[in-house]
Amino acid sequence: MKGWEQVAEVGVVSRSGRLVVPTYEEGGDQGAGRPLPNLALKGPGRYRLRVYARMNEKAGEEHLIVVFPGRSAKKIVYR
Repeated sequence: MKGWEQVAEVGVVSRSGRLVVPTYEEGGDQGAGRPLPNLALKGPGRYRLRVYARMNEKAGEEHLIVVFPGRSAKKIVYR
C-alpha cells in the first residue's frame, strides 16, 4: 500500500458474471479513462474489490483496482 494515498476494499456480487468500470462521458469526472476488461474472472459470484488512489502531478488522479474472489460484504478503509 506504500505510495497510495487512499486504499479501500468492499464486497461486491456479480450475478451476471460481469464486473466492469464504466468509462466517463466527455467532460465527465467519474469512470475509467478507457474501457477496462471484465473484472469478474471467475464468472458469477462474490468478489472483493480493493481500490488504491493517488494524485500524480503529471498524470492527475491514478487508480489501481484489485479484484479477487471473497465472500465478505464488509467495507474496509485502510487509509
